[in-house]
Amino acid sequence: MKEITNRNQTWKARIGAIGEHQVVSKLLQEGWDAFNANCTIKNYKSIDIVCLNSDLKESEELWWKPKCSLVQVKTSVEKNIPTGFTIGQCLDKNILESMVKGPYVFVYAQLVNDEYTFHYYIISRRQFIDLLYESHQWYKYSWNREKDIKDSSPACLSTKWLSGVGEHETDKHEKFINPLQGVSTENSWDNIWKD
Repeated sequence: MKEITNRNQTWKARIGAIGEHQVVSKLLQEGWDAFNANCTIKNYKSIDIVCLNSDLKESEELWWKPKCSLVQVKTSVEKNIPTGFTIGQCLDKNILESMVKGPYVFVYAQLVNDEYTFHYYIISRRQFIDLLYESHQWYKYSWNREKDIKDSSPACLSTKWLSGVGEHETDKHEKFINPLQGVSTENSWDNIWKD
């Protein structure tokens, strides 16, 4: 696959679709049933993939029903991956609690020798909310800036943070202690089934 240099809206939709299909394939390889929710409704809100695990039950009361996970996928060729939230939304944990429906899979598509390789960071719903909130509290309030950043700016997560790494203190900012605390989410597919 050759690098797509024109990064317009069509290109972003294409790379997003590639990421979603890659994740469906990986989930199927794990032995779970998965399908893309966007096949029936274009850009289904807050959910990209529905995944079912017949080995787990939804609850004791629903013993006959397989465990269901509503997965959101975010794909980027950059190591700083947009989350679909604004910085202002990330600063309000109540908004995150109400809007995040399930786990997130961040796909970093890296071009190597004219071919894309994919890195998958699977983060549970709780991990995602905590990381998004803590990292953007730090990013908004712990930096020495002359000009404040806008709450309407897009919120991103770096692959470094998704790997459980924080940030050292510098002249520009305070230290960031990652709530994942050294736990990498790369290829952690079981996080699909955790809250």
